[in-house]
Order: sequence, then structure tokens, then C-alpha cells
Amino acid sequence: MKRIGYILSICLLTACVGTKEFLGDHAGVQDWTIFRGSPSLCGYTDCALPDVPQLLWSVTTQTRTVASPIVFNSVVYVLSRKGELRGYTTDGDSCFEYDLKTPVEASFIAMDTTLYIGRIDGFVTALDCSDKGKTKNLWEFETLGQISGSPNLVGDQLLVGSYDGNMYTLQAKTGKRTGQFETGYYINGTAAVWKHYMMFGGCDSWVRVVDVSTGKMTDSLELDTYVPASPAILDGVACACDYNGNVYEMTLEGGKISSHRKLLASSADNEGQDGGVVSMPTLTRTNVYILSGDRHISCIERTSGKVRWKKMLRGVTGECSPLVAQDRVIVCTKDGHVSILDSEDGTELWHYEAGEPIIASPAIIGDRFFILTSRGTLLCFG
Repeated sequence: MKRIGYILSICLLTACVGTKEFLGDHAGVQDWTIFRGSPSLCGYTDCALPDVPQLLWSVTTQTRTVASPIVFNSVVYVLSRKGELRGYTTDGDSCFEYDLKTPVEASFIAMDTTLYIGRIDGFVTALDCSDKGKTKNLWEFETLGQISGSPNLVGDQLLVGSYDGNMYTLQAKTGKRTGQFETGYYINGTAAVWKHYMMFGGCDSWVRVVDVSTGKMTDSLELDTYVPASPAILDGVACACDYNGNVYEMTLEGGKISSHRKLLASSADNEGQDGGVVSMPTLTRTNVYILSGDRHISCIERTSGKVRWKKMLRGVTGECSPLVAQDRVIVCTKDGHVSILDSEDGTELWHYEAGEPIIASPAIIGDRFFILTSRGTLLCFG
């Protein structure tokens, strides 16, 4: 079983699945080791959502939560803003507790038996969870600014962005710094991974591509305004949104942005298309899905740049980015609405009102998915 879990983890650390018609490597995946499902942050999984989801169980900590849940080795991990880490079996039984004793907002990531957590005080912590009764703090690394984005992984290299303006690469087993790339501006999001390159945006409006093996920037592109969230990459093509609501598509070849275009312009250039995008785009082979500040989710056809459909949601959009599971889109709002939509036409297929705000992204494994509210309530649907 350990060998099977290891193989699944490696699969998740290579590339995300695009659409159900071209890859099936993640069918029945039982791990969700990063908040977007894979290091490329594309937000697609070929796990199938239940036709009529039922609430199987819920637990609550009544503690403010920002970080997204992850699922690893059959344990659902949640992390409160106070730094209280808890684990639950997929049947809802409490099986793990650990207190970091410091505030955390960033989502976290798992590999092998280790959890990697970025903290508000600027430290990165590596926790060995192989023995849940005796959790070990393996190492800590200090940056000089708040960490707001999830760490990511390229092989054995951990990628961490900080408000000190640096993107760090650390040796995952030891925490030893292997590289440091300085931007001079806050890094708010997570670095998306493609092969041995990482791509990330910043508050200076630039999207940068860095070769993880050398720590050197290989290319960059200035967008119209700052980039509040991470890019998403699929099959060598990246999408990113700026705060105004412009959607950009960039082709990556050998670490270079070989071509780029504005896939969709914001309201300043395109009448009726409102801006205020603070969440990530979700990328499949054919479409890009984005949330906008006017309470809408839009599906954009990648070849033409046309909006295939646009639907008003039941609540106010926020940082929680949509996920696509085969032919369905799951999206959560800041005021607690969870909706599943048909990915082709936007028809709402299912709705649930949690009654509490939702900022964290869902986690999807097998035939179940997990929603974590901002008040610390974990909901399991199946």
C-alpha cells in the first residue's frame, strides 16, 4: 500500500490532467496533495463528481480557516488560521492533531509522509506525519516576509514565495536553500510548475518564468496590472488573470514565452465584461473558466477567445477558484454557496448552502469531495 501511495503522489507531481478525452491517469485518485490537485495548478481532475451529491458527514472546529484542505494517505488535513492542524479519516473520524502555535493562511502541500506549511511569520515548516502519534518537526526555514501562497514541488525541490519579494527553492528533505530569485515585490500566489520550470505573478504586474534547476529567470511578461493569484498551466500553455479581469494565454517552450495573447479583455476594453478577478483561472484543453467580481463565472473557448457561456452565481465570488471534474464545474462563493455546473453550457446541476463563508478550494478524491468553510466546518459529500 505504501508503494501504491508513493506512485500516486509522483503522478500528481508531474502534470495535471487536461480533459477526460485525452488522459485518464488520475481515475480514482485517493490523494489531493495540493490545493489545485496538481503542481501545474490547472484545476482539472478526471475524478467524477457524484450525480446527486449527499452530505455524508461534517465536523467543525469553530476556528477561522483560510487554507484549503488536502487529502493524503486516506487522511483529510485541515489547518486553522491559528496554526492548529487536524486530520480526519475519510469517514470523518478524528485521527490527528498538531499545533504549530503560529498563524497560517497559506494552503499547504504533502509529499511522501511530510507536510510542508508556509506561515504568516515567514517560516516554512516541514512536518513528518508518518507516525500520527509522534509528529516530528523536521526542519524550519525563515524568510523575511509573510507567506500567503501554498508551497509547490518540482522533484525534491520545494518552491516558496514570500512577501520579502523572493521566490525560494529549498531541498525538501533538509530545508537547505538551493536557490533564491528576487523580484523586489510581494509574491502573493503559488508558483505553477511545468517540467523543471516555475511560473508566478507578482504585485509589480510581471509574470516570470524561472528554471528551477539553475534558479535563473528564463523569461518574463508584463501584464496590464498586478497579478493577485497564480497562473495555471496545461500542456505547455499557461493562463493568468490580472486584477482588472484581463485573461492572458502564454505558450511555454524551453523556458521561454514563445507567444502570448490577451485571450479576453477586461471591461475597460470589452463592454459588459466586468473585472475584479482575484481567483485563479481553471484550464482544460478546450476552455478557460474564470470568476469575476460581478458574481459571474465565465467559460472562455481557448481557440477563439469567445465567451461560450456566462452565469451569475448565487453569491459573491472571492479567492476560491473553480475546479473542473470531467464534465462538471464545482464553484464556491464567499457567502457559502456550493454549486456544480455543466461545463459545456453552465447549467446548474446541484446546489448546497453551507451557511458559512467559503474561501478555501475544494478537495476531490475518488467519488467524494470536501468543502472547508471559513469558520472551520469540514463537509464531506459523496
